[in-house]
Amino acid sequence: MKFWQSLAFVEMEQMVELARFCEELGFHGVSYGDHLVTTQEQVDEYLYRDSGNVFWSPDTHWPDPWVVTACLAQATTRLHFLSTIYILPLRDPLSAAKAVSTAAYLSGDRVTLGVGVGWQKAEFDMVGTNFHNRGKRIDEMLDIMPRLMSGQMTEYHGEFYDLPPLKMSPGTKRPVPVLVGGYAPAALRRAARHDGWMATSHTEEEIYPLLDTLRTVREAAGDSDRAFEIWTGVKNPGDGTHARLAEAGVTMVNGTNFLSEDGLTTLSSIDDKKRRIEAFAKRFMP
Repeated sequence: MKFWQSLAFVEMEQMVELARFCEELGFHGVSYGDHLVTTQEQVDEYLYRDSGNVFWSPDTHWPDPWVVTACLAQATTRLHFLSTIYILPLRDPLSAAKAVSTAAYLSGDRVTLGVGVGWQKAEFDMVGTNFHNRGKRIDEMLDIMPRLMSGQMTEYHGEFYDLPPLKMSPGTKRPVPVLVGGYAPAALRRAARHDGWMATSHTEEEIYPLLDTLRTVREAAGDSDRAFEIWTGVKNPGDGTHARLAEAGVTMVNGTNFLSEDGLTTLSSIDDKKRRIEAFAKRFMP
């Protein structure tokens, strides 16, 4: 079981010190999310809460994940970095591959690319990108990007992207692992084609049916015997929770969160965050 600590919603000025602290405590890595903007008034329904409402405010920090990764990589030596999740079809494959591969190169290949199709149509509209074909486009992007990031000469001719022979340098020393988030059948099938699947946060009891569904999809794809990462947040874990989840196939879990009691983002001191992180590590991490 690999333990990650989320730095999503953390005040940017605290991130370097918290990353170093997580490395000292033995976390495998840190993660953070991705949005370009937060609108003053919510336009689209948030799919991952029953209320449909987002749990952050326009003042919540959403730094670029690959700029943050390049920065934190210089302040640490062993810590890994994960995007939870990078909204890939908001970008074009060349720009995305350049950002991810640069961060991977500067970190010494400590990057895992977690991607999803996104839920906020307004954000796609703002950058002039088609929201409705984002699933088909992300499939092409995930085909193109490993070739670009390898540093090898690449040519691609698809439905959405057409590239003459070209090379992106420097290439990464090792392939960047790709995890796919989402619950729709297409998202699960997409995950089965890559290196792993990502959930949001669930109670332990909610996770097992999700694993059963994922297992069925992977078996249908003839993929069930291949090494495969499964990442999830766990709400209110107890004694034995992580061992049971590991036995069921979960390979990565999130640590504590910095939300308020009502589940909303909130400002807090770095000392408060360190206390929460250390308490989680002492209780749950080997």
